[in-house]
Amino acid sequence: MTSSTTFDIHLMTEDDYDQVLSLLLNSFFQDEPITRCIQLTDTLDFAKSIIQGCLKDKCSFVACHPQTKQIAAVCLNEIIYKNNNEENIQWGEKIRFIFEILSAVHKKRSIFEEFSADKLLHIYIISVDQSARGHGLASKLIGKSIEYGKELQMIGAYAEATNLISLKSFKQQKFDVFDELIYVNYNPQRLAGLKGEIYDRCYLVARKL
Repeated sequence: MTSSTTFDIHLMTEDDYDQVLSLLLNSFFQDEPITRCIQLTDTLDFAKSIIQGCLKDKCSFVACHPQTKQIAAVCLNEIIYKNNNEENIQWGEKIRFIFEILSAVHKKRSIFEEFSADKLLHIYIISVDQSARGHGLASKLIGKSIEYGKELQMIGAYAEATNLISLKSFKQQKFDVFDELIYVNYNPQRLAGLKGEIYDRCYLVARKL
């Protein structure tokens, strides 16, 4: 694969379900620093639930290799409404712990209040297969999501960038950092392995559309 490879980016559909599930199980959960740090292994039902929820909102994107037509990357998005009170009690303790971390980075700043929005596009998960990295697919998928968010007349978009590499992709699409959480300060026992400039913090990022 050369750097000039052009990937086909399109809205995720039901037909993409199996390939996206495989990408989450074999790439995202294997590579995501938080899941590796807390040794999250039971991810099948969680991955299925994420994909099903994002399919319902019809605003996620996949990138396919032009020759093989195989999905090389996915950007899973959802539409979140103000005062959303969705419970995560059905998941195991480790998954609930991850949700607690992501929730904590929102405690000081409310993107809904700052953007005067009743609903926002939430860029939930971005996963790029190892074989397709180095082509800027994360940034391109975020860009496509932003374009589509504008078509849906969304006021803004936000995400939790869980490491510096992810943050750079969002900054390329004009997202600003609203807050950050240093993992080891949040839980020194369980997150002690998340150190170093690249992996030591989670960033709350957002932009208006």
